Amino acid sequence: MDDISSKYLTQMIERDHIYSVLELAGHLPYAVRDVINEASRLGYSFDNIMQDPNKVMIDKK
Repeated sequence: MDDISSKYLTQMIERDHIYSVLELAGHLPYAVRDVINEASRLGYSFDNIMQDPNKVMIDKK
């Protein structure tokens, strides 16, 4: 994921409080798995990570 998309991802999580990985991927030109990988690299944790990737939520902690 490029730097601009990574910053936008962080902004959507922190400011806009979007926690659904599927919804986040809808705002970015990346697949759900790419969003999961980038969010993980940024230090976010997840709920439902072992289930359907489309249902993964970023932990709000």
